[in-house]
Parts: sequence; structure tokens; C-alpha cells
Amino acid sequence: MEENKKVKNPPLWKMILDDYMLLLFIGVAIYAIFYLIWGVMEIGNVPLMPDEIKNSLIK
Repeated sequence: MEENKKVKNPPLWKMILDDYMLLLFIGVAIYAIFYLIWGVMEIGNVPLMPDEIKNSLIK
């Protein structure tokens, strides 16, 4: 009798897909992470300021 009363847990993917707030959070988090990575890569690709301009600004 007790064996028939055991309830199986649903798979993880079903629990994630059924929770719309979790899906919203995951979607926003993935977007924010990729946007942050893209911004860091863009800042890393900015060329250094030439010495002529740097010296003229310092004087």
C-alpha cells in the first residue's frame, strides 16, 4: 500500500518551465551577463591615447 502512495518528483526542466517568474529572471540575467561581457570587450578594444595628445592635455 505504501509503495503506491509514493509521489515522483517532476523533472528539473519541467519545474523550471512551469515557474514563469524563474523563466523571467533567467532571461533577464542571461541578457545582463552577455551585455556586461560585451561592454567589457568593447572597453578593452579602445585604443590608447597618442602621446602627443596626452602631453598637450597635461600642459
